[in-house]
Amino acid sequence: MAAVPLAPTPYRFTREEYYRMWESGFFSDKRVELLDGEIITMPPQNPPHAGTTSWLATVVIRSLATTCIVRIQAPIVLNDWSEPEPDVAICRLVPDNYRHEHPKASEVLVVMEVAKTSLAYDRQRKAVAYAASGISEYWIINLVDNRIEVFSDPDPVAQRYRQERLAFRGDTLALPGGASLAVDEIL
Repeated sequence: MAAVPLAPTPYRFTREEYYRMWESGFFSDKRVELLDGEIITMPPQNPPHAGTTSWLATVVIRSLATTCIVRIQAPIVLNDWSEPEPDVAICRLVPDNYRHEHPKASEVLVVMEVAKTSLAYDRQRKAVAYAASGISEYWIINLVDNRIEVFSDPDPVAQRYRQERLAFRGDTLALPGGASLAVDEIL
């Protein structure tokens, strides 16, 4: 019986391996994140992205006060192979405020990504990863089309969101804890 040739497959890094590379200084001059075992190099932030992210975080923090932890471009743990750094993540309050470990997907209430050049990536790879991990709500602040795309009701098995809503200027979106956010404040 002849051996069946194996197709080449990419190596998937674990979070532990990713951390070891960080500690060794391998990524010292790069913005990267781990998604599905792949190390993704993130592009530099242009002023619209950076400014929108900063303002979004300011508005969300002001709206939520002390009801949640708001993380800004900080890691969240989806699984052993994924630790993305969304622009804004709204997380449950925990006693140590995530000083000892990053929030797990089950502790993340809403993930928000600001997108212009990364729009296709955020709609595809990120949406699949967040849905597969059960992140209950995912927002894309779409700077190309001037709208917020809200994905909810994740189906982890199908790796997709069952619901999608588009929010435009004049609309208001609900935040955890009964707070709300006017789309006009962000776009």
